[in-house]
Amino acid sequence: MPGPRDQGLILNLNLLPGGTAKGSWRLDDRDPSWFVSHHHYIEAAQLAERGKFQAVFLADTPAWDDAYWHHPWRAMTPFIALTAIAARTERVGLIGTASTSYNDPYNLARQVSSLDFVSDGRAAWNYVVTAGDRPARNFSARQAVPKDERYARAEEFLDAVIALWEAWEPDPIAGDRATGDYLRPGALRPAAFEGERIQVAGEPLVPPSPQGRPLLVQAGASERGIALAARTADAVYTHQTELADGITYRNLLRGKAAAAGRDPDTMKLLPGFFVVIGDTEAAARERHHQLTEATPDATRLSFFARQLGIPVSEFHMDRPLPFDLIAKSEISRSAASELDGLLDAAARDNLTAGQVLALRRNGTQHVSVIGTPEQVAHTITEWYLAGAADGFNLHVASSPSVLSDFVEHVVPLLQAGGVFHDDYEGTTLREHYGLAPHRLGTGLLTR
Repeated sequence: MPGPRDQGLILNLNLLPGGTAKGSWRLDDRDPSWFVSHHHYIEAAQLAERGKFQAVFLADTPAWDDAYWHHPWRAMTPFIALTAIAARTERVGLIGTASTSYNDPYNLARQVSSLDFVSDGRAAWNYVVTAGDRPARNFSARQAVPKDERYARAEEFLDAVIALWEAWEPDPIAGDRATGDYLRPGALRPAAFEGERIQVAGEPLVPPSPQGRPLLVQAGASERGIALAARTADAVYTHQTELADGITYRNLLRGKAAAAGRDPDTMKLLPGFFVVIGDTEAAARERHHQLTEATPDATRLSFFARQLGIPVSEFHMDRPLPFDLIAKSEISRSAASELDGLLDAAARDNLTAGQVLALRRNGTQHVSVIGTPEQVAHTITEWYLAGAADGFNLHVASSPSVLSDFVEHVVPLLQAGGVFHDDYEGTTLREHYGLAPHRLGTGLLTR
């Protein structure tokens, strides 16, 4: 368990366009197009770097959603946006999402390692398994393949990407002008991966960064997702909302990592953390109310329906949730760790969709604090010192306004409390996470 002067708390910023509150853009006087631009992401990342955050995280949605008519969305592919951020920052880590369902291991490995190379070792790949028929139709398929098949592909995909990254030896460039050898002999060998679904036989093109290879981040909560995280992930995003549940889940993941032959300390667990800040708790609640009122019910309902993988037309504000459709939805299971508690309450109390949304006023099921900087810092510190989290993936209600308040008022409290570092001690994301540089050639996976 971390000690009272352990400054190893990790803070990631989730780069949500405009913030978690979908209507926050309406309360900002800038050109609304700002919120889908790379300039918005750069601004947020620079704020995070000023606050000494270890990383920023950009998720991806590979399909249009009708809710996007009403709020900003993640328009760019993450690794393009993160490259723009890399050019305008110096230390903060860069975590991007890409799907194992609709990519090729060779191209994906090259994209991620390219970001890692140009950022001098600050990159990570958040690997996801994509469900839903709408994304599938963007990739020459009529419908998504069954969940078990998606995970079978993901397992091979991860092994193939890692085989490509591990094909390099450390310090491969000799640059011997006398002999003409640019690479050291034996510095690169073909990646040979042969699976049932994926085959890779070739040399990667991008040489390794100072951190060895990019980090791997994962958020799946299904049984197979947890097993894959235990075997491969350097960091795991989780969705527990109660401290005791956080301790239980972190111990579960660490135990599974140990069973997979890993040191549990090499895997960091980062629950989501939703925050609204005010000088007083009443001021924070009023700020939250304004942000909520700026988000139409139709927008929040559409977002909720998307998470459940059910057409929004099946929901009615004055009727109970369509549990028959929810039971059949694969996406509802992929979001299970975030939504199960809410769905259980809805079923138990026969709540209407409107009542469910009222329970979920912050639009997310994460650790939540709507209050003063002291209250926010207390909750973060309590979870960290109790061993319920290695850090948090921060969801600010409004960006940049709430984010700026967090950096200016919460970070100094965490530093004064001895749980968060005063400055970056290294340059790579592995160093920021308290992980040793990865020694290439030692990380090939076994199943």
